[in-house]
Amino acid sequence: MKKNLMSVLIMALVFVNVVLSAVIMITLVPSAKKSNELIEQICGAIDLELDSGKVFNANSIPLDQVDVVSLTPDGPATFTLRKTDSEPHFAVTPVSISLNKEDTDYETKKPLIDDRKDLLMDIVTKTFLKYSYDEVVTTDGQERVRDEMLQEMQELFDSDFIIAVTLSNPNYQ
Repeated sequence: MKKNLMSVLIMALVFVNVVLSAVIMITLVPSAKKSNELIEQICGAIDLELDSGKVFNANSIPLDQVDVVSLTPDGPATFTLRKTDSEPHFAVTPVSISLNKEDTDYETKKPLIDDRKDLLMDIVTKTFLKYSYDEVVTTDGQERVRDEMLQEMQELFDSDFIIAVTLSNPNYQ
């Protein structure tokens, strides 16, 4: 009788163990799946960031890999600045863009630049209209203007093969 009671007790404990294991599996599997999906999304975002914004610093690219395209081949262009006082202010500067020859989009999108120079110049004009003379005269202001132009141009081409916007010897009046 004693052996039989022990066998029943062991069987009951095994049954309880199986039930608790099933409960744990039922509760942990969905959260583990969600965790795996989150990890995959994070890894995907990291891979995207490593692949897409790989070059934002034009100084890190060797000169033989940089192609410069002038948006104002006839000389400096005049751009109106945002009005803050009674006098109008202008920026007079030649504008050029630097392209990364080693970028995967270079061969396919470089020919599109000639057809879209008007759109690129529109980006330059609209960007200058956002800034006043006092904002644009500072070094930080000029950097902000170039960065904003660069970002909009990259969005226009849906690529980062454009690595810099250059305002050569700007004159602000």
